[in-house]
Amino acid sequence: MSNKSIKKLDAEKLYDNAIVSIQLGIEDFKLSQTSERDGGNPSRALSSVRNLYAGLLLLFKYGIASKVKTEEMAYELIHDHATSALPYPDGKGGVIWKPSGKFKTSTIDVGKIKERFDSFEINADWTAIAKIQECRNHLEHLHPRNTLGELAEFVADLFPVLSDFIINELEKIPQTVLGSAWEIMLQHKNFYTQKLDECEKSWGDAYVPTGMAEFFKECSCPKCGSKLLKAFSENLDAGETVVDDDDKFKYVCVACGDIELIAPLIMAKFEREFFHWPPDGEEPKNECCLQCDRNTFIISEQACRWCEAELEYNECVICEESLTQDDQWNGGLCSYHNYMASKDD
Repeated sequence: MSNKSIKKLDAEKLYDNAIVSIQLGIEDFKLSQTSERDGGNPSRALSSVRNLYAGLLLLFKYGIASKVKTEEMAYELIHDHATSALPYPDGKGGVIWKPSGKFKTSTIDVGKIKERFDSFEINADWTAIAKIQECRNHLEHLHPRNTLGELAEFVADLFPVLSDFIINELEKIPQTVLGSAWEIMLQHKNFYTQKLDECEKSWGDAYVPTGMAEFFKECSCPKCGSKLLKAFSENLDAGETVVDDDDKFKYVCVACGDIELIAPLIMAKFEREFFHWPPDGEEPKNECCLQCDRNTFIISEQACRWCEAELEYNECVICEESLTQDDQWNGGLCSYHNYMASKDD
């Protein structure tokens, strides 16, 4: 008879821990968003992220554990298993196969949770969860004061994921499950969505270059990390635009009040996308546009992302060689045939 103890998991305790973690995370969130003068504490931002993310994963694990009838099965489901085994002598001329690496010493990670969800047909918005996970990892490396704006987005993104999971998979009422934390999250989600909509509309007459729109959408406040960036009213009142007045046009951060030029933020995202590393033999992906004098001319596209300038002549009319910006003054000829034509003259 084996003396090996049978490991069990009380799913309801897992559930209670998940709810407490989420509630603590919301308390930390509320404190982090309140000014120190009014009793708030910006340093609670990181503990908010940690508690909320941990609570989400615990709730997911509860969802898995609740699919089986026994505590032994529940334990097996949410703990990681070894992927391979190695042979060891049993002292009697035979072998014993033992798991290599870790064996049920830790609970499953996000990847394993997704696998279990797929197996048990549990639904979740994994695109949103991936964004939440990325945000959490990023916030872990920041000073608490630099996380406040990004934390607001984190909580806003977390709200629908929690709501849908509690309602659709656990078949519970979110207000009852989370108590006052639910109301805080709901109010914040509504506020954040409203402000985000206001910010997006404010740029309607600012005329961000169409080719730079994808990079503009990724911009966030360097001071606090918030995406709630509004077009500066003074620039709009003066009839200035981003496309023509990038040396003047500013944003104002709704979260922290920071006011700076928007173009450097857009260009930073652009340069990251088209970065190349010459020591590895990489060729430049962009160059200075001869029309607007900005480093936004994409070589592969043969067009400028800022001013939308395109080549008038794409290939030599004689040899069909591809032409560059520098060849545009040759009347449709490559440098060689332009040279030959000038000799004939």
